[in-house]
Amino acid sequence: MECDYEAMCATLLLEQSQAIHYYARTKEGNELGNIAGFFFANFPYVDNECNFQVADLFAVDIDLDTKRFVKAKLDDINLNAKETMTLLWFNTIAAQHVKLHAMANWGVNVDEALADVNPFFRQSSVVTVLYNYFGYTSFNGFFKTWVDEGLTSPGWLKPEKPLVQAFNHGITENVWQHAQIVDLTKHSEFVNFIVQVRAIFFAEFQKHKDLFPGTDGEAMFVGTILHSLDHSLMDWNLKDPLWLDVDDPRFGKMAELGRVVKVGFVSDIPGLYFHKRYKGSGHPFYEAVYRKAAKINKKFADVMDTCIIK
Repeated sequence: MECDYEAMCATLLLEQSQAIHYYARTKEGNELGNIAGFFFANFPYVDNECNFQVADLFAVDIDLDTKRFVKAKLDDINLNAKETMTLLWFNTIAAQHVKLHAMANWGVNVDEALADVNPFFRQSSVVTVLYNYFGYTSFNGFFKTWVDEGLTSPGWLKPEKPLVQAFNHGITENVWQHAQIVDLTKHSEFVNFIVQVRAIFFAEFQKHKDLFPGTDGEAMFVGTILHSLDHSLMDWNLKDPLWLDVDDPRFGKMAELGRVVKVGFVSDIPGLYFHKRYKGSGHPFYEAVYRKAAKINKKFADVMDTCIIK
């Protein structure tokens, strides 16, 4: 299957959590068409010497009617759609998605007192904390094996840890202000779902807040619904890891890592011995949210997880 890179760029922007980088669109009737601009200030990336870099601005324009790439620039460098897709995928795995993991740490409670009050939530909290440890602290240790197997280049083993530098940059840069994202509800299945389900989540959280002491609702929403849906969409959107061009002279090293992450760390982990979905949890809060979310988009609602386990 060949990749339509122009369509993929639009999909990675509209149908994943980096949709928050939407900045503005052309006015109705503009001669340029219905164009949306996505801006990434202080954009982190890793060059082909495996050195961590930060560009002042990564900017991508897409046509909202055709849902196709129009143009992109990394500072003063004009990019084609294939290059842009590699940068969007790397940003997803290295700087954007990690924000969800980090924020999730405030949406848990592992106190033993919850073992009686809300055991399912405590179990989900323990899983989230443990998996976040694996993802941040342990992940970089896999590079030696991947280099030995020829999957990634030796530069990823540099003592500076370029991937961890990208993680840290993504976390410390915080979350891009994105109130204007409602402009995309007619153009993005993901944004339309999240905007509606967020309201449902907080209405139910208020009803059941006695079950979640010491828990930040926003962080819990991000660490459960938003995080798990981001993973599922990453899996559905990038159908073939080989679409990432490892031979690109500027961005090939990021493509290497992108392939590994796609095949090993995006889809659901098989063989879990505990329940992890909102659907079928038997918990009054999670089930109430699921029932209402499923009326909006059942495919999305069915993959809402109660913890971070991928």
